Amino acid sequence: MELAYYYDMAGNAAMKKILDQDFFKRLGPIVRDARSVGFDKEGFLLYIKARDDLVEEARKLLADTPARLLEGDEAESVINAFREEQESAEAGMGTLFG
Repeated sequence: MELAYYYDMAGNAAMKKILDQDFFKRLGPIVRDARSVGFDKEGFLLYIKARDDLVEEARKLLADTPARLLEGDEAESVINAFREEQESAEAGMGTLFG
């Protein structure tokens, strides 16, 4: 399962503390500057890809934080951008070690 969240610059310090928790360290979410993946707002995007049970736990932990769950076309666009980034990275590693 995959989820994408957005939070603005004002929420960055609080989100850093939350993402520093052991659960999130093990989960390994990806955080990117929102504009770097084509999002039209200034701030950060948080991408989570994990088993359904872990994603649901993350969703609960993020419920009362500055992060806002993206839905619909907005979420699909952001998730696709993260997928493309991962595929490009994997292709590059294949070129190096293939």
